[in-house]
Amino acid sequence: MCRPPLNLTGSSQHSTVNIGKAKIIFLGALILNIMSARAADWPMIGGNASHTFHSVYSVPTNPAKLWEIKPGGGIYGSPVASGKTVYVAGHDQRLRALDKESGRVLWNYAAGSTISATPVIAGETIAIASKDGTVTALNTKTGKQKWQIRTGGKILSSPVVDNGTLYLGSNDLYLYALDFANGKILWRYYAEDYRYGGLYPSPGLDKERVYIGAKNGMFHAIWRQSGNVAWRTELGAAIYDAPLVAGDLIYLGVYDRCVYALDANTGTIVWRTELEDWPQGTPSLMGGILFVASHNGMLYGLNAADGAVVWQTKLDSELRHGFTVGANRIGVIGTMSGRLYAMDLDTRKIVWEKNIGSAVFGAPILMDNTLFVATVEGGVSAWR
Repeated sequence: MCRPPLNLTGSSQHSTVNIGKAKIIFLGALILNIMSARAADWPMIGGNASHTFHSVYSVPTNPAKLWEIKPGGGIYGSPVASGKTVYVAGHDQRLRALDKESGRVLWNYAAGSTISATPVIAGETIAIASKDGTVTALNTKTGKQKWQIRTGGKILSSPVVDNGTLYLGSNDLYLYALDFANGKILWRYYAEDYRYGGLYPSPGLDKERVYIGAKNGMFHAIWRQSGNVAWRTELGAAIYDAPLVAGDLIYLGVYDRCVYALDANTGTIVWRTELEDWPQGTPSLMGGILFVASHNGMLYGLNAADGAVVWQTKLDSELRHGFTVGANRIGVIGTMSGRLYAMDLDTRKIVWEKNIGSAVFGAPILMDNTLFVATVEGGVSAWR
């Protein structure tokens, strides 16, 4: 059940937030912000540091399998891609660079620890975060190590990079800002949590702040320049998935079975909507509708302005991520039964489905009108 949250501006002031329908104007600038965040490459989880999961490319019509490799070792993050190369990291403790057109392994790097997080790319550097708490940066062309640092806890938070700075959470309860050129710690922010808590989600960014949720249900907004807290809001339960940062609003799912919209400037709850089961992954926004996946396989369309449920349908099995959206307004999502679905987000009709053969935990990515999908059995395939 959703429970009343607390908002803590700065550090210690507690206030109860009253929830009602949002009295906001859904401005076109919100969509423009998302559109401008798109990039031709797919260099990090969600495609960008706002986690829009939108691509400038179109989802292919009734695609055929272009190639498939099965190196083994479960892959729980998403692939990333830049130029002619796709990169995947997994539980076999390796990062692999694959030729985008053939799937041929160009190089692989042995990290020495399990990798559950999605890698991140900027320029000719790719960084991976391992469960042993290590962050390692490599040359994208050769796989040669550039720098490495160790945090004080395991890392399940997928890093993001913007303007030369890498941000990620560690289960030592610190949010880190690192110089992406050399790994130097620029600042650390301590997110107090209980003994077995942690920072699991990927951070989300806007121009001024970095946002991250914690297992204890606290959602933090931190000033990017200083590392000081801007505000904190206590939500109803553990937070495991990355937020969508869309203009002055933040959308995220929480383990009290609720989807929340927060004011990015103050942390105030704009609205919250309870679902039948836990929301999974990052919501996707299209045409004023927030598309949300849930644990039991249900897909929802929520009015982005007030959270009202306007549509829902159920897929064949459990979902662990949200839609990846093409320029043709087609969304793609994988299930834990190994099915890949493409849906027209305007009509909410399934336009095709494919049998991947294994559970899809991390969201597919879309680049050059080609879908790249990784599975929990360690397979990677391209569909065009």
